[in-house]
Amino acid sequence: MYRVFTVFIAAVAIASSAPFASAGPCSLEVSPLTLELQFEPGRAYTDTIRIKNLSEQPERIHAYCQDWTLKPDGVVVFVAAGKLPGSASPYVQLAPSEFELEPGATQQVRYTIRLPAEVTSEVRTAVIFEAAAREVSAPNAPSRLVPRLGTILYVQPGPRPPTHARAAGFEIDREKGLLTVENLGEAHLRFSGQLEIRDERGALVRRHDLNPFVVLPPPFNRHISKLDSTVLEDLPAGRYQVTALLDYGGEALLGARVEVDLGPEPPDEVVDES
Repeated sequence: MYRVFTVFIAAVAIASSAPFASAGPCSLEVSPLTLELQFEPGRAYTDTIRIKNLSEQPERIHAYCQDWTLKPDGVVVFVAAGKLPGSASPYVQLAPSEFELEPGATQQVRYTIRLPAEVTSEVRTAVIFEAAAREVSAPNAPSRLVPRLGTILYVQPGPRPPTHARAAGFEIDREKGLLTVENLGEAHLRFSGQLEIRDERGALVRRHDLNPFVVLPPPFNRHISKLDSTVLEDLPAGRYQVTALLDYGGEALLGARVEVDLGPEPPDEVVDES
């Protein structure tokens, strides 16, 4: 019996910047990577997603929708369509959903979204493109790989709601750093920002850009970023003020601040080889 392992190299900003999936001789490209749509409930919206076969062999492609969410650490989790709160999967139709893709060929897949009038908050889905499973002979690899890739859809019924967020926790030292953010609104938020480090006199010592991230609305609305604690490396002993400043599209930046007392770094361990 074969073990089956599913590979998903997400063609979405939240998971990867790579617009293609490659497994053995299979190489596929999808565009666009992410779709953020806004239209009134009760109306239909139609457009296309393009998938291209970059390999030298034909591929049989199956297109379908899956629900998805984000764990607090930013890992994308996929589940069956219609199972998660905020699912748009039941409202999406794809055509064609099965097709042959010749080497070098591009297929346009039409998606149509019809939101019922009772849908008033953001809903989400992923349009998945799956190729046939293939054997893998690499050491310690599963027996078969199923190449899959897809496009993330955010669908906002009507005007975008107000943005609300808060910093729920912030800690950093020479060993580790964690920043916890909660989205209190009804639509996803994209965060970017930086750390500012100031000495006891308030003078700016260092700036450090934070990795951007997305936070979904409730109930999946908490994100925990692991901070690069090396930003405190090589600083002289003393007290410092570390401030996280985040831009999420609100009227003002979101901020969090901690005081850090950096004692002298422990000396390198000396090994007595006598």
